Amino acid sequence: MLFLLPIKSYAVENAPLQISDVLKQAEALQREDILSAIKLIQSHDRKIHRYSIEDQIKFRKLQAELFNKKTDYSLAEQAANTGITLTKQLARPSIIMAELFNLRGFAVESMGNFDTALEDYMSALEIAESLTNNKTVVSTLANIGAIYYITEQFKRSLIILNDALSLAQDIGDEELLGVVKSELGILYTYLKQEDKAKEFHESAYQHLTKANRPYMAFVSLQNIAINHASNNRYNQAINLYKQIIVKAKKFDNYTAIANTYTVMAEAYIKKKYNDPHTAYHYILIAEKYLKSVEGANVEMIFLVNKADVLSHLEKYDEALETIAYAESIMSQQADIISTYSLPEILRIKSEVYFSRGQYKEAYKTQKSFHDNTLKINKRNNLQAIEGLRVEYESEQHEIQANVLEKKQLVQNLELREVSKQHQSRNFYIVIGLLTVLGLAWFYLVNLKHQKKLLNSRETDHLTDLQNRQTILPKASYEFNKAQKSKKYYSVLLIQVDNFKNINQVRGYETGNNILIEISLIIQNAIGKNLVCGKYSSKEFIVLLPEHNTQQTEKIAEQVHNDIYNKSWEKYGLKVVSVSIGAAINDTHDVTSFDELIQKASRLKDQAIKVGGNTICV
Repeated sequence: MLFLLPIKSYAVENAPLQISDVLKQAEALQREDILSAIKLIQSHDRKIHRYSIEDQIKFRKLQAELFNKKTDYSLAEQAANTGITLTKQLARPSIIMAELFNLRGFAVESMGNFDTALEDYMSALEIAESLTNNKTVVSTLANIGAIYYITEQFKRSLIILNDALSLAQDIGDEELLGVVKSELGILYTYLKQEDKAKEFHESAYQHLTKANRPYMAFVSLQNIAINHASNNRYNQAINLYKQIIVKAKKFDNYTAIANTYTVMAEAYIKKKYNDPHTAYHYILIAEKYLKSVEGANVEMIFLVNKADVLSHLEKYDEALETIAYAESIMSQQADIISTYSLPEILRIKSEVYFSRGQYKEAYKTQKSFHDNTLKINKRNNLQAIEGLRVEYESEQHEIQANVLEKKQLVQNLELREVSKQHQSRNFYIVIGLLTVLGLAWFYLVNLKHQKKLLNSRETDHLTDLQNRQTILPKASYEFNKAQKSKKYYSVLLIQVDNFKNINQVRGYETGNNILIEISLIIQNAIGKNLVCGKYSSKEFIVLLPEHNTQQTEKIAEQVHNDIYNKSWEKYGLKVVSVSIGAAINDTHDVTSFDELIQKASRLKDQAIKVGGNTICV
């Protein structure tokens, strides 16, 4: 059975540490001793409210990170939730908000809630892109790619992960390269390209070791061991599993311990000279650790392997009881979680029936096994993305060839430099002039491309409106001018109601089309002289300088009614509505644009609380 893993010192009472020192110590500890890092953090949990909002947010972010590594996903989700709530008190988004969305997404993904995880990852991506933080963009794309391969959207996953790999290569960050290659290794396992998967996993391990990320390297090591087992290299897999268990106990990672004992049992019954008694010994150990584990698929992996071990020991009644329990769990799980467990259950069940002489039941179960396998293969249709896979692999080989070619060119130039040192200075002046001319030519050829790239950083890629990063500084400048001259200034925050449900039910393409249409409706309603921008994944912002309460309400009503009264039937929807928060500084009691935005956000949230489809002023 295959499973894959998406990768002491304390302050004494009389000399309390500052919270910044606590965070630094915990971050240093987590590399080698996660349990001690958690104990240190938890010892300050009750008094964290005494510190600044910024310090509280950093605290919750690290707390969520540690709980995820400890595989306490519920606690990680709670910590990330608290952190995200705190970030909403900030006037502007920071990259830590994106990191918190990623951490919460990973926690809920690990508990099997893939739709919610994807929504969190998309929110993180939007923030990271708006802040042009490419490192967080890469790590978020890796998370999104993982969701896509888990949910069998292999083509999307291949595209997203290769985009992430290209960006990681541009950045040249060892940790990012390790993270992306680890996810690509898992994807290639799903695509049944085991040699390519092995190549990616080993490369990921090297990158993460160089980056001094022992925990993440440990996760890659697990995937290397699984790859050995998938290719029938069971003795190599067993040797690695034993190393992994030692490391997992060091990290206090019960999920890794339970899973590793489980797959080690599988290796002992599948290797050439099988040993079901040793396998059963490891299954019993895994069962003890399983009691302290939460995760979407951990128990199912265990039950499948336990049934297989019991079958080899000819404990057929116990094997069937285990299978029945596994089937009862599968009936309550999302289909995608049991996709790869069900065929294994059917295979083992058929073998048990055959061994007991129940040939009719064995035949029926074997037929179900074949039908289910054909259904999965037909649904996945791996051949359909074969061309795309080969194309990306060719691009990667070309990139590597170019790197080697450049290295060779540098060596040749160095040799020429040594051999030509005796030539006159004029020669170098000529070379310098040619270089300048070459750079000038390069600049002219790429000018349009650079302008396009700059524009993409300033606008939302979907609606072509100014993005949050661009619009807020301009608005703040305008607001300050209005304050000095005692003029009105208003802002609208417009959020699409139930947008999460639209995406989940109608699909992200429909959601994107609706956002585009709403952006056009808003622009038409406010006219050419006013500015509309994209504020978040489902929010728009409208700036209304020199607009009093009556004028602001009129525009808000126009936008609201135009969206509500439009026909949305072509998207399978009877109606689309928005909640609007309208903040007006007509009494000049607001002293900064950040305060005005916060006021608009509170009013918008108030509109949502009363059921949406409302304007609050």
